[in-house]
This record gives sequence, C-alpha cells and structure tokens, in this order.
Amino acid sequence: MSSALGVDTSTAAALPERISSGVPGLDQILDGGLIARRSYLLRGGPGLGKTTLGLSFLTAAGEGESTLFIGFQEPEAELRANAATVGLDTRGIEFLSLAPTEEFFTGAQTYDVFAASDVEQAPMVDTVIEAVERIQPQRVFIDSLTHLRLLSADRYQFRQQVVSLLRFLIERGATAVFTSESSVENPDDDLQFLADGIITLEAGTSSPTIKVSKLRGSAVLRGRHEYRVDESGVHVFPRTMPPAQRLTEGAGTVQFRSGNATFDKMLHGGFEDGTITLITGPSGIGKSTMAAMTAAAAAHDGYRAGVYQFEEELDGYLQRLRKLDVDVDGALESGRLAVEQIEPLRYLADEFMANLLARVEEEDIALVVIDSVTGFDMALNPNEAVQRPLHILAKSLSRRGVTVLLVNENHAFGEEIQISSRDISHLADNVIFFRYVYGGNRLEKLVGILKKRMSDFEHEQRRFAIAPGGFQIGEPASVTADSEKGGE
Repeated sequence: MSSALGVDTSTAAALPERISSGVPGLDQILDGGLIARRSYLLRGGPGLGKTTLGLSFLTAAGEGESTLFIGFQEPEAELRANAATVGLDTRGIEFLSLAPTEEFFTGAQTYDVFAASDVEQAPMVDTVIEAVERIQPQRVFIDSLTHLRLLSADRYQFRQQVVSLLRFLIERGATAVFTSESSVENPDDDLQFLADGIITLEAGTSSPTIKVSKLRGSAVLRGRHEYRVDESGVHVFPRTMPPAQRLTEGAGTVQFRSGNATFDKMLHGGFEDGTITLITGPSGIGKSTMAAMTAAAAAHDGYRAGVYQFEEELDGYLQRLRKLDVDVDGALESGRLAVEQIEPLRYLADEFMANLLARVEEEDIALVVIDSVTGFDMALNPNEAVQRPLHILAKSLSRRGVTVLLVNENHAFGEEIQISSRDISHLADNVIFFRYVYGGNRLEKLVGILKKRMSDFEHEQRRFAIAPGGFQIGEPASVTADSEKGGE
C-alpha cells in the first residue's frame, strides 16, 4: 500500500510518529505531518504568516498535550489578540515572552535578560529551562531565533547555543518549530543545516507560496504551493500531481448525452465517461450552451454534474438557458446539477483545484464543466502558463473517472479551423469545434467533430442555429472555399 506521495506504508508501524502541523494542506505536503520530536525551521520575510502558522501548530495539540510559545518580539496579550483575529483559540497555550518591556526604554528598571555576554548563563536561559521543566511541552514554537543571533558574540557561539537549545527541547519529548528572518546581512544558512526540516514562506507575484525543501526521513510534495491567511487561519493548497493511472475500471462504459439527438448521432452515442472534451470556437457561437445542455442531460439521466462558470453572471446564465428550454431548474432542484459562479480574481488556482477535487470526491460528481479556460487562466499566477495547471486539473478528474468538458474560446474565422491558441489540445480525448462562415450576405454557424478517441464519429460539419430546444442542427454542410474566402 502506498501513500499519496508514493511512499510504501505497508510497514507503517515501523515509521516514525507523525503530528499535525495544524494546517491540513501543509500536512498533505509533508506526507502526513511533521515527524515528532524533531526541529523545524520556518523561514520567510515579515508579514507572510510565520507566527500564525506557528500558533496553528500549537493549537493543533491533542488532548493532554501541553504547548509552549517562546517569543522574543510581541508581548503575550498582543499575540493572543492577533491569534483571535484568525480564529485561533490560544487558551491552551503557555506563553513565555522574552520581549523587552516598557521599563527597558524608560530606564525605570534594568532589563537584564540580555545583559551577560555568555547567553547560556543569562537569566533568559534560566527562564526557558524553568518553563520547559515546569510545563513539559510536547510542542514548542520559538519566534524567532533571529533575535537570539543578535545577542551572540559570534557565529560559532550562536550555533552552539541553538544546538544546545534544540537538543534540550527534543530530549524532553518536544517537537520544536522555530522561525528566522533571513537577510543579506544575516543569512540563516547555519539554521538550515541544524534543522530536521525547512519550511519556507515566499511572497509570490499573485499569492504567497510555501515550500518544504527539507524533511529528514520522509518524502515531501516538492515545489511551491499557494496559500492564504485570512480570518479563519492559514490555508495551504497543495498542487498535487494527477494519479499515475486511472483509478476506476471500465472506461467508456457510459456515454453522456449532449442533450441534442442529432449531435449524439454525430458523436456515435455521446461523450464517454472519464474522457476530456475540448469545446472550442469563437465568442458567442454556442459553446457554453452545448456544455450546459450536456450537464443538464447527465443530471436528468441520474448522474451528478457540476458547472463552474468563470465568465457569465449566474442569473443571466440560467435565464439564457431557460429561454432555450434547457431544463436546468429540474436538474438543480433534484440536487444532481450544481452550477457555481467563480470569480477568478478571488480564487487561487491551486485553491480552486483543491476545492473542486474535494467536492468531486464528496458528492460523487460524474461530469464537470469548466467554462471557460480563459476564466481559469485568470486565476493563475501571471507568470504561469495555463497548460500545466489545466493538465493537472483535467487529468486528476479524468483518471478518477470524471468526464470533463473544457470550454475554450478561439479567434478563428472562416476557413481556418483553430483548436486553441493555448497549446492544450493534447489534453483532449474529444475535440468539438464551432466556427462562423459566410453564407451569402450573412454569417452561418458550423459545428463539427475533429477528434474522438474512443469511437468513430461523423466527419462532416453541419450548419446549426441556437433556438428553443438548445440547438437546431441541419444536414451536413458543404462549405466551399470561395464562400469561406469571402470572409478574409
């Protein structure tokens, strides 16, 4: 038996104990969580959520587990107040604040925590030892060791102090997470060598990312993964790889109707289960209508279908389908059809993919419509091309046996048949294309099938019109080169 990362778990009893980081998505990246009784460096610039992530780690303690926050920056009251704003209950956490008090600045009282040059003998060390011996914590978060560096006489002394502190905590049964703020003046390379694991937070161009670059004794999900910090805490969205192979048996045993009998004949039955279909064509020609009709037909046939609408407003989308006599209301009322409006600028791409895959699993969704590829593209990092994330999403669905319809806009006209300007046609098992051609003094619409992997199909194009009932598909069209060149 293997884990999600391909690690053999048949000898799970011999594997080291895992504990939750407090963030489910990060646990997934860590292949199950942090390894207990080890030390972990949490690094990144200011404002990226290091303290919130550390508090999440402490609040994830199980019943009977004690926790300790050792802080060099913010006083306890401020830490508790900030934690409450992101929904973290800190009542079970013991705080040891080593931050200077106001007396240090007013001179009313000597602040001697950092007075001795030999920090190991300073009052700070005694305070930490007393707190650990008294609380006996299973989880310790130190924020941050960068401050301890500034108090050390030299780099060697700092390294020895950190080694001693981490060894002291681990030998007493604690799992330690500590932060650093690396800079050109104060790099944290030495801390990276000392830690058993390294978790790095970075500010991305469109969203922050989290990366696990080291975890001794364990596999991890490599690469950068998007995350957000909001009023409900830290949310990490792992960018997982599609399953290596199809997870369900009997591919192609079900065909989903398009909702139009003539087009089903052109398809030689419909869209096979677990296939990816690219529905491509210029704006306003009927791509979304065909995808919606297919989803509604699947729902009426007893399957669950989900439409994720990135472009149209939901009310207008549904009203347009009603005017075409597409029975979306019956499908929606039955609960077998879900139509969700997605604002791409409010979603991270990894977040959308994680939520969609979870919903597919929970609700046993058999058919998914992504309308459209352009909208999905808007949710991505502006420096990232759509091919890789779309491949991950589509293949993750299809290898779970889900039928996928991708609505894609192109700008081809007349005799040119353009599948996609985004180089995504390799994903598709089926390619349905729409195009405009000149018919005398007016534009006519043509629909055809360019590719279908699991069965034969009608190779002729047909004229069609959008009308009540969804589509009115005519006889095969013979489009002459002369008529098409008239549009050039």
